[in-house]
Amino acid sequence: MPNTTDGNKKMIKRLCFLSILGISSGANMTAHAAGFALIEQSASGFGNAYAGMAARADDASVQFFNPASLSWLPAGRQIVLGGSAILPSAKLSDANASNLNTGTAISGNNGGDAASLELVPNFYFASDLSTDLKFGLGITVPYGLTSEYDNGWKGRYQALKSEVITINVNPALSFKPSEKWSIGGGISLQYVKAELTNAIDARTITSGFVTADSYSKMSGDDLSWGFNLGAIYKPWEGTTLGASYRSHIKHTLEGKADFRLSSPLLANRLRNSDITANLSMPETVSFSLAQQLNDKVELLADVTWTNWSRFKELRIQFDSGLDDNVTTTKWNDSYRISLGGNYRYNDQLTLRAGIAYDQTPVPDSSHRTPRIPDADRTWFAVGASWKLDSFNTIDLGYAYLRMKDSSMDNSSEGAVRHNIQGEFSSRVDILSAQWSRSF
Repeated sequence: MPNTTDGNKKMIKRLCFLSILGISSGANMTAHAAGFALIEQSASGFGNAYAGMAARADDASVQFFNPASLSWLPAGRQIVLGGSAILPSAKLSDANASNLNTGTAISGNNGGDAASLELVPNFYFASDLSTDLKFGLGITVPYGLTSEYDNGWKGRYQALKSEVITINVNPALSFKPSEKWSIGGGISLQYVKAELTNAIDARTITSGFVTADSYSKMSGDDLSWGFNLGAIYKPWEGTTLGASYRSHIKHTLEGKADFRLSSPLLANRLRNSDITANLSMPETVSFSLAQQLNDKVELLADVTWTNWSRFKELRIQFDSGLDDNVTTTKWNDSYRISLGGNYRYNDQLTLRAGIAYDQTPVPDSSHRTPRIPDADRTWFAVGASWKLDSFNTIDLGYAYLRMKDSSMDNSSEGAVRHNIQGEFSSRVDILSAQWSRSF
């Protein structure tokens, strides 16, 4: 008899993949928080560089950062539609590559700009269930990355294209037992799809009998789940404290490895195969403060810890008997610290500003890979909220991310090893917008 559970899981995975295609509009994803996380989940928080987000109740989008925030939204129902247009740039200069087996230099170009224009969309809904109980639903893209280099670049044996796309469906409940407290929690159903490509050094594998590169494409997907919890406390009027926790989600991706061979001599060495790979999305803990100074000015602060030390390696296992493909990362835990403020110009217009420091989990140049050339970044953000009428609000925000120049001296692992060195220079411009409708 067919396995009903497996059939249902496959059906849900197909629906999630179609949802990704629908909300992504064909755009690429690149991480703009540390690692490969995407923090661009709310335009109303964007203008503050996401300061104080676990202690705020601007609109239904706050539930991503703390489900307990739902309790402090106005009575009734609300939908939020938003997205961020991201223009990044990541270029490697002074690139040098070598074959560590033979000691010979690898020729090629510097790889061009590995980044491209992207869109990160989101959708939220909130509704009263009773006087003290609120329901929320968020559909977001919490993780993602794309890096793609020019064909024939010097690091082609380590990376050409790297893509991770996620979609997270997160229903949540929030309960307010008093005018000082609220607690909340939710379940995250998360789908992930990944694709990795690179060139294969056929010359070294065949001891010089084949000179043209071969190519590999490894892809897989998975559906898994986690949860999030939060609490908000208002010790006195004008002060709000928030704390939230989002659990890690363990994925086991299953898929295919496909090889495009430049010679039949490689057929016995490189065979198409089913593959599996484990990938854990890290847990996060956030503490936030929102302090109302007067009727016009509000100050915001936030610190968020991310357990990136879970990501010690990326290991791909082949059913065909090929040796595991291993990339050792040894990432560290990281912190994100943000400060911001709101100025209520009048009843319709609120102005926002914020700054944040986002620490990279990459420990050093030897563990900075061409697939994820991450580095410390500083956010400078401004934004505005315009209340069109009693039911509709538009939020806009702009941020410039100054990325720290970072060196790379990365060596691949396995029987045939290559090294790529150089200096990455990156920058990011982001424009975020959303529409909120209460009814």
